[in-house]
Amino acid sequence: MIKIKDVYNKINNTEPVTLTIGNFDGIHLGHQSLILKTTSYQDTKSALMTFDPHPVSFLTKKPHAQLMSVIDKIDCLNAFHLDFIWMVTFDDAFASLTIEAFIDYLKSLHVKRLVLGKDARFGQYGAGGIEDLKPHFEVVVINEEIYDHIRISSSLVKTRLSQGDIQVAKALLSRNYRIYGQVVHGNHLGRTLGYPTANIEYGDYHIPKLGVYAVGILYQQKWYYGMANIGHNPTINYQEKPRLEVYIFDFDGNLYGKHLALEFYDYIRSEKKFDSKEHLISQLQSDELAVRKLLSQT
Repeated sequence: MIKIKDVYNKINNTEPVTLTIGNFDGIHLGHQSLILKTTSYQDTKSALMTFDPHPVSFLTKKPHAQLMSVIDKIDCLNAFHLDFIWMVTFDDAFASLTIEAFIDYLKSLHVKRLVLGKDARFGQYGAGGIEDLKPHFEVVVINEEIYDHIRISSSLVKTRLSQGDIQVAKALLSRNYRIYGQVVHGNHLGRTLGYPTANIEYGDYHIPKLGVYAVGILYQQKWYYGMANIGHNPTINYQEKPRLEVYIFDFDGNLYGKHLALEFYDYIRSEKKFDSKEHLISQLQSDELAVRKLLSQT
């Protein structure tokens, strides 16, 4: 049995629907084109179908780095005023649907029209394509969004983030890249350096290139600014898994157990190993000056 959770309204919809389908990880400009076209029709309700867990994670049985959590995704989709968001549980039942069963499933949801990218696939092993859908539904194929001669995709956004191209990632997403996470205890090294940091558990988020960033921090509906470091702490107390730590300017409070949203504004420098603690402190002071200067210009 297919498990589906309707985020908006009731699932027993009986009105005709224009539907777009996908993972929508990041809701980048390509996704936005699909969604805006879906909501443009006046003869139907508008709906979006997405999946949890991510199909790659389910099929490989391994964690899959993502640009958004499910909560992020729904929060971002709110801005598009869709009539329905259908969150399908991606499990064995859904993954094993035949082409015919998937088409019947869409019919049961009163789908009249589908808005898809040209490479859309569905059904077991991705056996189905657009030509299989056309006898049953009106199918609207949206042209790809292009950046620098490359098709915009979630993979492209991840690649740019991994290269430290924060401004390009922002352009592809049409907003700053954001990570939500809970502040957890670290080794409290920052306090001994004069830079107490909040150590953020980032879960399955895709983390940008290792190094130092200018960031904004949303905490209890208020914005703060600071500098974040993503890295292994190579100078003192090396960590195998990269840590995401943020030093919040002009802030004094206990954040342990609290949740923060971190927005990446710009890449400052790469991760370095210093000869001494004193050299590390000197570099942190230079980083702070650079970040404050950058933020003052934005």
